[in-house]
Amino acid sequence: MSEPLERVDVAIVGGGMAGASLALMLAHFCPHLSVQLLEQRSLPNASASVQLPSFDTRATAIAAGSLQLFEQLGLWPAVREYSAPIKRIQVSDRGHAFGAALSAGAQKQASFAGMLGAVIENAALGPILHNALNDTAVRLISPARVTSVQMDNEGANLRWLAVDGGSEQVMKCDLLVVADGVDSPLCKQLGMEIDTVKYQQRALVTTVALQRDHDGVAYERFTASGPMALLPLPRREGVHRAAVVWACAEEEADVVCALPEQQRLQRLQQQFGWRAGRFIRAGALQGYPLSLSLAREQWRRNLVLLGNCAHFLHPVAGQGFNLTLRDCYALAQSLARSQVQSGAVGQLEWLAAYGENRRLDQQLTVGFSDRIPALFSSANPFQQVVRQLGMLGLTLVPPLRQQFAGQAAGFGL
Repeated sequence: MSEPLERVDVAIVGGGMAGASLALMLAHFCPHLSVQLLEQRSLPNASASVQLPSFDTRATAIAAGSLQLFEQLGLWPAVREYSAPIKRIQVSDRGHAFGAALSAGAQKQASFAGMLGAVIENAALGPILHNALNDTAVRLISPARVTSVQMDNEGANLRWLAVDGGSEQVMKCDLLVVADGVDSPLCKQLGMEIDTVKYQQRALVTTVALQRDHDGVAYERFTASGPMALLPLPRREGVHRAAVVWACAEEEADVVCALPEQQRLQRLQQQFGWRAGRFIRAGALQGYPLSLSLAREQWRRNLVLLGNCAHFLHPVAGQGFNLTLRDCYALAQSLARSQVQSGAVGQLEWLAAYGENRRLDQQLTVGFSDRIPALFSSANPFQQVVRQLGMLGLTLVPPLRQQFAGQAAGFGL
């Protein structure tokens, strides 16, 4: 192998929301580290303004705890401009009497008054993160495809090729962070084994126009056909909008996707009910198969997996990206301490400490997102009683409701 052309402290492969968030946190908390971010897609020009579709777009729910991280990074003003606040969460089980309403009012740790979180459109969040990187020392290489990686005692040797032409380049890094998503080619090359559970469900994602203002209420509705979330979106051109995420059986997903818009709108209304009022328009429908993917190892010496290649969750609780942000923060803090004490960011002891720090949060969050859909879809009378008692407990016991609200807002761990 030829001599590396350059050496950096941290190389991040994958410039999506996970990789970009980590790069920003490293720039903020570890300013003395040299960081390079490689992304295979072409990213928007730094001077380009955020361009949003007129009506229909994918969105992400960001918990209040995650918003606090964005505030530390100076991103909150831009995020606030393109997001809708979540003031209350209503959880209900279709066909049963009890439900639960969670609000941020009793959550003393919330620094965003009256907010459990916010919903931002991905078409805005991505450019916000990438534009912020231009004000840091992070070097963003895009479009660039990593062709191979070899680990040795001193770190990782990456070979990468500019997608738009040019000769192959070689980079040496003390710490390699793989953040390139589900079915990561690099994870396979590195022998990182992934456990996968197929849910035999598909997530149907769309945007609906509402007849009335959503007033910042997010709904989690459990139906016989699968859980359905309705998330508040910013009003656009006078239209009240909400994002719909419906996890349903694959056979039903095929039927719904084949329906014309008006019948599809009626089916969505029928499944969700009328708690948010009338749906008056539906956007394009996107679908993707649902599974739980969990890496057996998320770190080795000189190597960390992050984002969807580390854990890809069922969307029922909207915790996937929030869990990743907490991982990013913990890794940045661990690397900051390693810099102070040893100067080596890829040492096993620091990465092992990071992994141990993240173990409980990941276990609880992954377990919750995995078990809740099965519990609420079950026709077993005993499980129906259990979940209704849980709803009743959230309604009648304020400390339990406050603890659950804290978890939903990302303050629980």
